[in-house]
Amino acid sequence: ASQVAVVAEDTPNLEQVLLYDILESYIGAPNVAPSCNMDTTGTDSPTSSSFVFPGTRAASDWDPTNGAFEEGMFAAEMSHADPDDDKLSWSIRIGTGGSMYSHFVEHGHGETMPKQDQARSPFMDEVQQTVAVINAGAYASPACYIHQAGTYQRDAPKTNVPFFSPSLAKHCDGHSCVFASWGQQAHLPTRWTSPIIYITKYTNCGGGVIEITQMMHNFSPVVGAATDYLYFNVGWGGVRTSNLPFAIEPKSDESFPIDEANINHQ
Repeated sequence: ASQVAVVAEDTPNLEQVLLYDILESYIGAPNVAPSCNMDTTGTDSPTSSSFVFPGTRAASDWDPTNGAFEEGMFAAEMSHADPDDDKLSWSIRIGTGGSMYSHFVEHGHGETMPKQDQARSPFMDEVQQTVAVINAGAYASPACYIHQAGTYQRDAPKTNVPFFSPSLAKHCDGHSCVFASWGQQAHLPTRWTSPIIYITKYTNCGGGVIEITQMMHNFSPVVGAATDYLYFNVGWGGVRTSNLPFAIEPKSDESFPIDEANINHQ
């Protein structure tokens, strides 16, 4: 199907209604109200979005082998042009699974995400995503990790072309974009299936800040240990340490020492 740029709509479409119905049921729960409440009609923090693939950004400098798969997994681009400080402007790209695979700051450090140079893992692992695991014991064989992004290329020839998690719905308006996708078992071949839908919302909060709201829905018709996902990697991702070499981790005394030891610079 052809892709089209996002345009303003007077009448909500089906994808918008479904996505926001799910989100509103979640946000209405205690202690989960969003921290970022932008005025969607305001001009203080302009946001643009599109479903049209703009071409590979040369400055992102992806691994040439894995980077060739970008167009096949692209779902949307969302950008912010800061009116006061161009170092606070940014552009993010979202894959069909709803995972953020690129965060680019043209007048700052450049590309945030890793170069995608891991073998048989193009935009599958080192992206901003959620991973669901049945339990900690599932780290043993057979592995059961449902990646928001998609599957590793470890089942040739079936995975010679990467299988990215299919998009179920997507919608952008105002300062936000929302995505729903069917997560996939990352380790193939496998006896496991996937009953997980990921819902992810990205909101431009202004000042260079992006709020990410993440949800998971288990649609398995069977209830039990074989379908209870109790271990989650939330906020799984990676950083291009050649551009962002410092890691800041809070200590128990709430101090934030900076440590660049043992960092593998890409």
